[in-house]
Amino acid sequence: MHARRLPHGSRVAVPLALLLALILLAAGCGSEGSSGSSGTPGPDPATVVPADAALYAQAVVRPSGDMKAGVEAAARKVLRVEDPGAELRRLIDRGLADSTLPGPPTYARDVAPWLGARVAAFVLPDRGSKPVAGFAAAVRDRDALGRELRRLRDAHELSDGGRVRGVSYDVTRDGKAVGLVGDFVVLASTRGAFAASVDAARGDSLADAARYTDAIDAVPDGAIASVYADPKALIDAAGDLRGVPARTRQTLARLAEGGPLVAGLTATADEIAVEGSGTSRLLAGEDASQGAVTVGQLPGDSWLALATPALGPLIENALDGAGIHDQAAAQVRASLGLDLDRDLLDPLGGLGLFVRGSSPLDLGGGALLQMTSATAAQRLVTRLAVVAGAGFHVATRPLSVGGARGFQMLIPQSPQPIVVLAKGDRVALGYAASSAQDLFEPQQRFDESSAGKAAIATLGDGYTPSFVLVVPPLASLLKALDELQVANLSPVLPYVDVYRSLAIGTKRDGDRISVRVVAALR
Repeated sequence: MHARRLPHGSRVAVPLALLLALILLAAGCGSEGSSGSSGTPGPDPATVVPADAALYAQAVVRPSGDMKAGVEAAARKVLRVEDPGAELRRLIDRGLADSTLPGPPTYARDVAPWLGARVAAFVLPDRGSKPVAGFAAAVRDRDALGRELRRLRDAHELSDGGRVRGVSYDVTRDGKAVGLVGDFVVLASTRGAFAASVDAARGDSLADAARYTDAIDAVPDGAIASVYADPKALIDAAGDLRGVPARTRQTLARLAEGGPLVAGLTATADEIAVEGSGTSRLLAGEDASQGAVTVGQLPGDSWLALATPALGPLIENALDGAGIHDQAAAQVRASLGLDLDRDLLDPLGGLGLFVRGSSPLDLGGGALLQMTSATAAQRLVTRLAVVAGAGFHVATRPLSVGGARGFQMLIPQSPQPIVVLAKGDRVALGYAASSAQDLFEPQQRFDESSAGKAAIATLGDGYTPSFVLVVPPLASLLKALDELQVANLSPVLPYVDVYRSLAIGTKRDGDRISVRVVAALR
């Protein structure tokens, strides 16, 4: 019986390919080495990446100092293992076990001896027929890497490719080029991409490009991984856009005129965070707060709270960009009897959503729509009542409560009705009248509750929350569903209990916007 063979692309320099998995947790989670007592992450992979890279991502796979301690602590909690590095290496070895290479290869024997502190992947714009890509891994022991490459040659996974710009390289079975460039082993999808990496190492690299260095300064200190994207290069790499609607081409052109986008991942014992930022002309002159709903104004006992800026302009631009505005207008007219622009998009502001309750018996929630006028709000509720009764054959009853007017829908086998109310320039839809009323005047605002304030605070100064999930009430609900045998959730409950909250927020400074996602850990 023959061993199952991996596809050529995955058999080629198997240890190199599997290094991509290390980005998720970092090989340094274990105790097999670090980048030095100073905490310096070693050589910069950007030095072997061409300056015109459209996309570049790097990760520290041998962290040290505070970075190492933070990653280890976070990984222990999230993965619920005492030694996450050892667990990761076991998973890698399990994947390597399918290799047709003699041995079979293992992380400890075939990767760890030569692997340095950082790895990176990059995508380059069109260099002939299509965009090309590459992967670079820092080398801390050239002799160890040489032994591994010879092993791959002896197994006929690599063959001599000759020299490019005076640098020797090998070729994989499927035509990829691999060789030592400076302090890195580079695996490139084409010979041309490998040659570009060699040229970059000699002085025209991404690390020398002001567009990159200026942007990457926004990545948080201590990031275990980071990503850089150049919108203009990515759009150029997409090729001919003549078949794209004119409005979409205009939007892409404005996007290309903006600056690069960057993001970084940090991890500590208390939180895992992703922070990204970029500039764009798409934001010029726009006031994101106009007509917005805020997370803070939602009910204080929510465990899920979501809020958006004004949706009308966003939806209108999306419909126009896709070239389907007229079709959408006709559909809205036919199904709701409303004018898409006059009755919906023009007066439509932000949307707020909330969910509360830690058991099926007290589960509740609702949605809040901010409109530009009381007239528009009441018109929408009136039409929704007609559509619900006639179109969906649901029993409806007029309802007036707390100065709000609307209707309730009686849902078969549901203990509570769906209530839709208009009050002033706002429309609330809730499961039960209390949920709808709380959207207008909550007994306690979300940003005044202890759980809400704590979750929002994880975002840091200047960030406006757009999504917050408070985990303990959700965990209680999942446990109740598991105990009632509604669903078998016991395998996932321990992993849910690890978290305190998840929050997403934005911060804007002129045409620059930053987004931060924080998972707070117990």
